Amino acid sequence: MSHRVIYWIVGGIFGVLLIVMLASWNYDRQNAQADAKAQQLIATYRAAGLTPPAKPEMIARVLGDDGGAVCDTAGSDLLDGYWKLRLGVGGEFYYRPVKVDQRMLQGYLLVVKTYCPDKLPDVQQFVDDLDFDDVIRD
Repeated sequence: MSHRVIYWIVGGIFGVLLIVMLASWNYDRQNAQADAKAQQLIATYRAAGLTPPAKPEMIARVLGDDGGAVCDTAGSDLLDGYWKLRLGVGGEFYYRPVKVDQRMLQGYLLVVKTYCPDKLPDVQQFVDDLDFDDVIRD
């Protein structure tokens, strides 16, 4: 059997697998539980005096019922170091301080509290370790 035939067979198998994956993937993360979590998050934001980030439908589609990427990465040592670098010096190649709105961090904590409360102590420790001295003047 020639190499060309083997390549066509392997390419065909990958093509079939790709079609099966695209047909069976659930693109809609929004369900009743995701809607309830989104409503809970909005109520938590309003109770904290913050403006909700989006409409409940959009929150449910982005975060689903498990918090999505927010909960996947919350409390990760690697990502904590990355965010400290981004917040501390403005990125990998920039050496400028970054102004961080405290409401952003409060909103992040509320998302973690709502969707993955088991990771809240780690995230709270990360936020508490950040130093927010008023060194930048408007």
